[in-house]
Amino acid sequence: VDAGYKVVVVEQVERVAEQQERKNTGNTQGPSCVQREACEVYTNGTLVDPELLGGAAAKFMVCFHFQEDPQTQPTQGGRFAACLVDCATSQIQLGVVQDSSDRNALRTLLAQVQPSEVVYNTANIPPDVLATIKRLPCRPQLSPVYSSKSTDLMAAKSTVSKYRLEHEKKMDALESILADEGGVMVAACTINYLEGVLLGRRVLPFATWEALAPVHNPLQAMPSKRGGGVSRRLVLDATALAALEVFETLEGTYKGSLLHFLNHTSTEFGFRLLKQWLCAPLFEVDEIRDRSEAVEFFIAKDELSRQLRTGLKKVPIDLERVTSRIWSFALQAERHAVMYEDVTAKRLGEFRALLQAYEHCLQLLATLLPETGSLPARVQQITRTRSKGGSFPDLQAVISQLSNSIVEDRSGAKVKFKPQSGVFKPYDDLTQQIQAVEAALDK
Repeated sequence: VDAGYKVVVVEQVERVAEQQERKNTGNTQGPSCVQREACEVYTNGTLVDPELLGGAAAKFMVCFHFQEDPQTQPTQGGRFAACLVDCATSQIQLGVVQDSSDRNALRTLLAQVQPSEVVYNTANIPPDVLATIKRLPCRPQLSPVYSSKSTDLMAAKSTVSKYRLEHEKKMDALESILADEGGVMVAACTINYLEGVLLGRRVLPFATWEALAPVHNPLQAMPSKRGGGVSRRLVLDATALAALEVFETLEGTYKGSLLHFLNHTSTEFGFRLLKQWLCAPLFEVDEIRDRSEAVEFFIAKDELSRQLRTGLKKVPIDLERVTSRIWSFALQAERHAVMYEDVTAKRLGEFRALLQAYEHCLQLLATLLPETGSLPARVQQITRTRSKGGSFPDLQAVISQLSNSIVEDRSGAKVKFKPQSGVFKPYDDLTQQIQAVEAALDK
């Protein structure tokens, strides 16, 4: 994958007994041997497994659709639609961008995102854009789409409508973007590509769709994470990012860049947030003051800062990515392959580790930032629970309930996890049936 190849994993999807039964019933369909199918596809921009991601930085897959004649260079500027997908966290951003003749908005987006993979239609992408993408220092994997459906507006509308019908309210915040032809085309292309790499059932049902932040234009507002309103950010275009060596030096290395110098984060998701902040620095005076007040507070409380960093470094997993991974396990099987190990017990173990990580963070906040203490407004907002006037969700009751629903089984050589008896009736019924069969075989 690192070398730029797309890897398809083919595995056994039926047992030997099922193959014999298929033959005995006279079913001539399928292979004469045990049936095998493609179960996973690995590309640079669609990796979801932690062991393959290789770092804290987000790996974006970007899909483009250009609303111009691909054979001509625009003189008045053009429009393009873009869809950014972080498969590891199931986050998707969709937007339509008005660009200038020098492609400044496109170059800025590419410089900020540093995509791992670029998906485009061969009949739609302008030659100069393709040349620009090929020259990017991050060397994204190129995934051209040759299907005529990717340029068919009616087919695109049908794809998006089908997705919205199956997953209600997922794209409600994007009505204005989907009203644009480019927005519909790039959304449909993204959906089709994710289904093509066998991530349709793993990413799309749980995806969080958001509008692409208009960081290329300082006069436009972007969604604010603070109070559901909007705020503005400063613009660092492609030229500024390169000249200031924000993400990489002029030699193309991360070491020595501004991000490398400022990065003292203790968690993987903290590193990704810091990178977003560098892409789009604060613009509103009140927000700058709030952040400065919080920074000054932690500088003055050096021991508190040290304890917080030490506590956060003890979080053993990437909460953002693992939460998305566990969420996808909730309703869907990861693979269709035949499994010869107890996958359910393994996933329950991962789920319990996630609950413990969340509980560790809650205890850390409760211990070091007690509710009776005086805190800066911004720190208070993000560390207090909603019942106490903050924005942090009340998770303790949910964590305790879910933790008590999982028990350890130490009857075998290895410790396994299983649902607590009485928590999930279908599991209890199947367990009783298995025990009845085992008892009958013992007789």
